[in-house]
Amino acid sequence: MSAPGNVFALDLDVAESAAERWESRKSYHAKFEAAARNKQFTKVESRERCAARANRLLANRNTMTPSLTESIAAGFTRDIGAQIGTASLTAEDVSDAVLERVINETRDFQFVEFLEMAIWVAKSVGRVVTRLNDGRMSFGTGFMVSPDLLITNHHVFPSLDMASRSTIEFNFQRDRFGNQLPVKSFQIDPAKFFLNDKTLDYALVAVKQDANATLSQFGWCPLIKDPGKIIPTENINIIQHPLGEVKQIVIRENRLIDTFQGEEDFLQYEADTEPGSSGSPVFNDQWEVVALHHSGVPRRNPSGEWLDVKGDVWKKGDDPSRIDWIANEGIRVSKIVESVSKASLRGEANAMQRRFLDALPSTEKQATSQPDLLPPPRPSTLSKDSRMQGEKKPTGTSVTLTIPLHITFSFGNLAEAGIQIKGSSDGPAPDDVHGEDVATEKITPAPDYENRAGYDPKFLGFNTPFPRLTAAIRKNAYAMKGKEGDARFLLHYYHYSLLFNQARNLAFVAGVNFDPLAKVNHPRDKEGDKWFYDPRVQPKELQAGEKLYAQNPLDRGHLVRRADSAWGKTAAEAKLANDDTFHFTNCSPQHEITNQGIDSRAPEGLKLWGNLEEHIASQGKTNKRKLCIFNGPIFRPNDKKYRDVQIPKEFWKVVVFESDDGEPSAVAFILSQAALIEELKEEFEVGEYKTVQVSMSDMETKTKLDFGDIRKWDVLDREGADESLTDDTGMKVLNSLDDMIL
Repeated sequence: MSAPGNVFALDLDVAESAAERWESRKSYHAKFEAAARNKQFTKVESRERCAARANRLLANRNTMTPSLTESIAAGFTRDIGAQIGTASLTAEDVSDAVLERVINETRDFQFVEFLEMAIWVAKSVGRVVTRLNDGRMSFGTGFMVSPDLLITNHHVFPSLDMASRSTIEFNFQRDRFGNQLPVKSFQIDPAKFFLNDKTLDYALVAVKQDANATLSQFGWCPLIKDPGKIIPTENINIIQHPLGEVKQIVIRENRLIDTFQGEEDFLQYEADTEPGSSGSPVFNDQWEVVALHHSGVPRRNPSGEWLDVKGDVWKKGDDPSRIDWIANEGIRVSKIVESVSKASLRGEANAMQRRFLDALPSTEKQATSQPDLLPPPRPSTLSKDSRMQGEKKPTGTSVTLTIPLHITFSFGNLAEAGIQIKGSSDGPAPDDVHGEDVATEKITPAPDYENRAGYDPKFLGFNTPFPRLTAAIRKNAYAMKGKEGDARFLLHYYHYSLLFNQARNLAFVAGVNFDPLAKVNHPRDKEGDKWFYDPRVQPKELQAGEKLYAQNPLDRGHLVRRADSAWGKTAAEAKLANDDTFHFTNCSPQHEITNQGIDSRAPEGLKLWGNLEEHIASQGKTNKRKLCIFNGPIFRPNDKKYRDVQIPKEFWKVVVFESDDGEPSAVAFILSQAALIEELKEEFEVGEYKTVQVSMSDMETKTKLDFGDIRKWDVLDREGADESLTDDTGMKVLNSLDDMIL
């Protein structure tokens, strides 16, 4: 029996999303090709962004010959030419002729140092090697972005555990004679610093110093937030470890295709990459990092199926190197820097964050290779209030060169200490950060709770009742004073309501109205999450709060997902609804693997849990459809008690919608985390975690809630539905979103 094969960093969901973005821009692609041929830059990028690019290049004119600078200036009008070196060009100043002279004339000829700079920046790029549980190895790419921090993709390091089993290998490359260089390997140290974000698909981690090798010799590439680093039609360059192979470079003959006018977190471009290239730096011709590469764009047929290089349908499990990649996608550097800057870190972790953020802009490059010359102090991008008072200076001496790669020669002890950061997420969607202290989101709940209309039963155009408490559980429900009947049990928020179980310190059920086509959707705040108590539930200790989640693998899991509630007709309405989801009454303890649903050990049934609502909404014949969504834990008397709170083993979801034939429909799902929370360890047996679709009658039995008319709309009660059930169990095990019975 042969040993199991190695794997390469590849996230099929990320690639699928990239393909959807690519195909949504077909009309733009035709416009791009015409603009590229005719050098009509302003046809594919806003004049403001074009002006920022021109100004950035002109500010670096010290890298051009004097004759070239004079040639560029001569091509402008007298007024604009006079501004070079003394003022910034405005959007009104910019034309295609101006941009052609600035961009094309600075790129058609490259000084020989272009090659030297490529060699220098390549030093900071390494192969990420992760030891998997079954004896296999997984390979990706990463690069240093500060003296002690490495960046790669979230899907390379989806969890602290994956990072802790990984190393970064520098010098995995050949010299000019074809000889393999001595590889220098360093252990990833997530216990010191670990910050990741699934939406932006990045993971920022500490690298452990090694007594036998000097990490600083490989330098780092600063991530610069400043605008103007690149616009469509310009060249991009990528340094990578495709398929885990020796270091390779894609250079010059590749174009940036789409910036989405700055309205997306991504850039799309032409380049040759492979699985394993995930986490590679994408450079402009000045060797500034413009994006973090995270996926290729697969070619799809009209049915949405992926195709291989022969034009046949590629299926999951087939050789990924056979996928027909038609383009590539990376995350914008400015978005990553913004995300990291908003994370609230303490102690030495804050100091490491600051070193990352204090990168020299390219306009302040040092035109010297003398190791005994110190550059001027780097300006900070952090606000004054966020600076740590009384910061200790590192001992020893260091010298830094910036090109924009930083190479530091250090003498003395520069040992660092740090902490991990733990956040929360939208139910089983990804966390922004992990660790011991809570990163905070700058939100404040509106003080007047009487203004909250809560869940609207008429939202779908027919009456969708909120689940009612049965006699078996009503005695455990929290009742507000001054209210009568069932109204005394309902806590209303913006777009959602809930029933609270004071005996278990958690909600019985939370129900939300979700409008995927709302005019405004409030984006996820990158500063982390700040949860707060509902002042109506007294004493506040009835609500499971902060102490439950400290220093363990439990996440603060939304019952009503932030994304499902954070919509509105105005930005103000969407913001209020977003903030309201962070009440502890809407929080339920979920193991971080269950909550994020993205750990590499997780089965597909768990990974798809966070996508159920969007998939159902997207299945309407025209556009997307509105949904009423109910979520909650399944309470059992024998649930394990931890810090005075019994931890639920399973979570449920019911989604109500109008079917394509105009009839009310309901689907019900259950997700288990039973083995995960046993002893609160991170053990994970793949076969045990399946998302299952169950009948509404089974859901009522498990939750002891009365769903009223919703029970009558169960799609599993329709003729022929039982033929799709799994082994006559009365349920449907889901291995993909397409397995749902709708």
